[in-house]
Amino acid sequence: MRIGVSSAQSKDDEMRKMLRTGGLLLIMACVSAATEIQGVVADWTCTETMVRMGREKALRQNRACSLMKNFKRAAYGLITDDKKFYRLDDPGNQHILELLANTPDKDNLKVVVSGDIQGNTIKVTNITML
Repeated sequence: MRIGVSSAQSKDDEMRKMLRTGGLLLIMACVSAATEIQGVVADWTCTETMVRMGREKALRQNRACSLMKNFKRAAYGLITDDKKFYRLDDPGNQHILELLANTPDKDNLKVVVSGDIQGNTIKVTNITML
């Protein structure tokens, strides 16, 4: 007597394998997809408040959020026109620090950031001023 797997069951197993592999490939593509995001640079600790209240109102109410007198911050964020905010990784923070040192209007530095988004953090590959 021969014990074996039915052909319908083996086809189901093959289909499951293909779906798992396809799902993993899709997840990997989404996670590692580089993107470009345009926005205004802000102190990371102020970004959520700026999105909620409006950037200019938050700057008026909390002068510590302004980058004009002291632009050297521990971390920077990017606020987009559609009210999203992202934290920049350490290399991105260093690049923003260099750009801020050479621009007169530090509270309105508009940039395009290229990189991978992981959660609410951008793993920066490039930053250019607008």
